[in-house]
Amino acid sequence: MRITLLLLILLPSLALAQNNNGASAPTASGKEPIAIEASGSLVWQQSNKTYHAIGDASATRGALNVKADELIAHYVDNNGANEIQVLEANGHVIITDNGSVATGPHAQYDMTSGDMNLTGQDLKITTAKGETISANQQILFNNKTGKAFALGNPVMTRPDRKLVADKLDGQFMKDETGNWTLQTGTATGHVVITTGIGTPNPSVSTSDNGFYDAEHGTALLTGNVKLSRGQNQLNGDRAEIDMNTGESRLLPSANAASPDHRVRAILYQNK
Repeated sequence: MRITLLLLILLPSLALAQNNNGASAPTASGKEPIAIEASGSLVWQQSNKTYHAIGDASATRGALNVKADELIAHYVDNNGANEIQVLEANGHVIITDNGSVATGPHAQYDMTSGDMNLTGQDLKITTAKGETISANQQILFNNKTGKAFALGNPVMTRPDRKLVADKLDGQFMKDETGNWTLQTGTATGHVVITTGIGTPNPSVSTSDNGFYDAEHGTALLTGNVKLSRGQNQLNGDRAEIDMNTGESRLLPSANAASPDHRVRAILYQNK
């Protein structure tokens, strides 16, 4: 064991895969093997069933690549094959998969369920089309279902629009090229949608809750809705927004006793 550990420490770059003499190599659940590399050290700890890679570490299986300062791969013994089930990544984490890039200080990736859990500050997932979800506490993403959840000042953006809320749920789908793309977003608490970013007069819409249809470029806002552009403001209970045409439809509450039973507009005129 000492010789083996010493060799692992001295080698500048290491990869574990099935060798010619049939020795056990780390594999992920599925048909493809997983390759683990590191520039510092790679220690196989059979007592706790882990591979510990330190220094510019990476783990690769097919289109999935996980990079970090430190990687800990947890495995189970499946009929003599060491199947990697969970990857822990710490420090400068970069995860690429199907055109998307996830970054953050810490991550845990479940190779069986497809769950990726990013934690810490400055978390972000970016798709090939430039859509992003960022947060400062946690981002969950499932590589099989495309479902995402963001908490801690979460923000959903694309080049011309931005969605902010207390909590964000996203649904991604794969496009014709196999890359992930944002389909819908559900926002809860202190929702703010900004459209026309980069134009002289961007529009800002606020509400209690919101549903964003990224595929069709529309949004439905509910609860204490305010639509603002410059000094002009429209108030109501619900709003339907078409971000492609710039048309907004403000609707009153169905409850006659509600203060939002009528829609209101405050429009400022030039002197």
